[in-house]
Amino acid sequence: MKLMAAMAIAGAVLGAPLALSGTASATPSTCDGAGCVPSVNRDAQPGAYCNQSTRYNFGLDGSGNTLACNSKSMWVASPPLVGVRTLRSPCGDATGVAQSPDGVPLKCDGGAWSADYWTMFYG
Repeated sequence: MKLMAAMAIAGAVLGAPLALSGTASATPSTCDGAGCVPSVNRDAQPGAYCNQSTRYNFGLDGSGNTLACNSKSMWVASPPLVGVRTLRSPCGDATGVAQSPDGVPLKCDGGAWSADYWTMFYG
């Protein structure tokens, strides 16, 4: 019985760091404001060349205005970037855009944050 108890304790002690290591994340699940959004191009300029992608496609110009890289690989004006939001989380009547933790552009649609690839493919 003592051997089983000792093994259970040892397993818990050794397993705890492994369990905890899987919960840390380098990107925030939510945050407010453009300053906390990962992988935003901080020196974008309207009309300048950009590397168009389906993820991490936002930029800020020198004045802090939000830009998005469009289908022609050019920076174009975008509604304000409000932060990082999770897909399908409630947004009320938000008018800006957001980015998911894994880089998907989002817009508030029907009261929930929804993927929005319009600028990336058609803009």
